[in-house]
Amino acid sequence: MRSHALNYGFVGAGFVARFHASALRQLRGIKLAGVTALNGAPELAAVAQNWEIGDTTVYKSVADMAKQVDVVAIFAPNYARVPVMEEIVAAVKAGAQLKGVICEKPLGRNVAEARRLVDLATSVNLRTAYFENQIFMKPVRTAVAQLEPVQKQMGPLSLSRSAEEHGGPHEGWFWDPTRQGGGVLCDMGCHSIAVGWYVLTPAGKGITFLVPQEVTADIALLRWGQPGWRSRSRPRHGAC
Repeated sequence: MRSHALNYGFVGAGFVARFHASALRQLRGIKLAGVTALNGAPELAAVAQNWEIGDTTVYKSVADMAKQVDVVAIFAPNYARVPVMEEIVAAVKAGAQLKGVICEKPLGRNVAEARRLVDLATSVNLRTAYFENQIFMKPVRTAVAQLEPVQKQMGPLSLSRSAEEHGGPHEGWFWDPTRQGGGVLCDMGCHSIAVGWYVLTPAGKGITFLVPQEVTADIALLRWGQPGWRSRSRPRHGAC
């Protein structure tokens, strides 16, 4: 029997899944009820119980878990997103009473995969959430609110700049472009694109109001192309 809490089920138990599990400690009414993953599921379940965010059950498959939770959160690697979503949809068609599905960024390795995920969710009327966090950051929201009166006097913003950096990648598969998708542009550039799109949207307009007409990009291998950084990452994350 399900509790009155919103029961989450995680697909994946790696870095991102632990990051989101930690975030659940700050929320009420949400429990990590299940996890399924190729590696690390028992460990994540133990962590969740230690943090008192749920009596987390380890499931053998997405289908088994989907029958017992309210929301499935896809935190599996990029190359697994479409197969996982196909399993979720099959479970719904077989009777799983899901309220919705969450997908961590990026939505897919390419546009075709992203559209496939959207189409799959639509096919069974699943509510969806795309976990892009930066447009919800308080400093960004505060800045947009402060500039709203200026926009009313001078018109909408016309330029935004954004920069990203962290110490990852955190897993060896990130170094394989066939599994990861698009390097740092796919992994972190999606943040900058999303937040730039958000702040440039005129006050009072929906997030899809602006439609890109043309894109120009210069892409280069900077940090991890240097022997020193590569030698540091290899033993930690399986870099080539």
